[in-house]
Amino acid sequence: MTSHDLPAPVRQKLLTPGVWGLLAVTAVGAMFGAYRFAFGLGASTNLSQQYPWGIWIIADISFIALAAGGFTTAAVAHVFHRERFHVLARPALVVAMLGYTFASCALLADLGKYYNIWRPILPSCWQGNSALFEVGMCVMCYLTVLYIEFVPTLCERFIDDLRFPTLSQICAVVNKVFSKVMFLFIIAGVGISCLHQSSLGHIMVLVPSKLHPLWYSPILSVLFLLSAIAVGFPTVIFACIFASWSFNLKPQMQVLGALAKYIPVLLAIYLGFKIGDLLIRGSYVYLAEGSLQSTMFTIEMVVGGFIPLGMVVSRRVRYSPGLLCIASALIMFGVVLNRANVYWIGYQPARATSLYFPSLAEWGVAIGALAALIVCWRVIATYFPVISHPLKVRLT
Repeated sequence: MTSHDLPAPVRQKLLTPGVWGLLAVTAVGAMFGAYRFAFGLGASTNLSQQYPWGIWIIADISFIALAAGGFTTAAVAHVFHRERFHVLARPALVVAMLGYTFASCALLADLGKYYNIWRPILPSCWQGNSALFEVGMCVMCYLTVLYIEFVPTLCERFIDDLRFPTLSQICAVVNKVFSKVMFLFIIAGVGISCLHQSSLGHIMVLVPSKLHPLWYSPILSVLFLLSAIAVGFPTVIFACIFASWSFNLKPQMQVLGALAKYIPVLLAIYLGFKIGDLLIRGSYVYLAEGSLQSTMFTIEMVVGGFIPLGMVVSRRVRYSPGLLCIASALIMFGVVLNRANVYWIGYQPARATSLYFPSLAEWGVAIGALAALIVCWRVIATYFPVISHPLKVRLT
């Protein structure tokens, strides 16, 4: 890594018209959130005994799935020592950290007794036979790891700040200590991520009578893990290209294009497992039933799978900022739609009299959380050394 590749604060104007718009959306979402906590789930959501979870759990697991770029990029850059991808490690870390943070916020809103969310840390409350317990413990551990991995970024921001000499010295010492043990947390983060990404799928293996055959599978945990791995690099690429455009920087297409070469392989493996699973179980016959479920499954596979796969096999697409951004966005769309299909569209409780549809408050909180995530990403990239921008090249 050369000096020109070192991450640095972008130091551009923070409060642009776009940011003000996002802050307005965040404020509206916060008001809906306040309404939920003031009046409860019954008054603010369309959840019921038949549909105990809805769009908030979808937002939760979608944030976690898209945050997989953190452990996939950490693995390729630090575990497999692909040095050229180190410039993407910090953007991937921030994306993962924010994804898990806001997933926790979405989960907090989704829990009836949200004030008991801390109880799983008590050994007396542990339940080793629960898939949700494993997910909860892994998410808490990985979120802790992500914040530990962010410490060097925080320290580097103040090491050379002459306005705070004492803080600068403390940050220098802390950064030196963490640099010697960081590899342990990186390895731990990769392992922990694989555990709970798969467990989020295993939860729905427990309800075979309630999940549509197009999505129910004994290997659903494997499919969730493979989809998270497949969407990891596209999410990092999308975030980096979008950030470059928003900060008026030139995208590092030599690095992003090289990373994109892994996408066709990972996406093809995931789609291959999906198709093979359909054939082995014989559930492909449901594709012709003409229902909402068959239509959504087709959209998920075609728009979110086969179309971007056909795009990223082309070198011209991989080294074109616009086309690569579109392909990455389609893969992200496909994985988010998969989570929505499994936890909502394909979920068919026996005694339900109507299909669940989110209330206005549910949409408001979910969209507000997404807007807040984007604002936090811009704040961190503006004031902390996250993005590497060689030679400070600006677009004209």
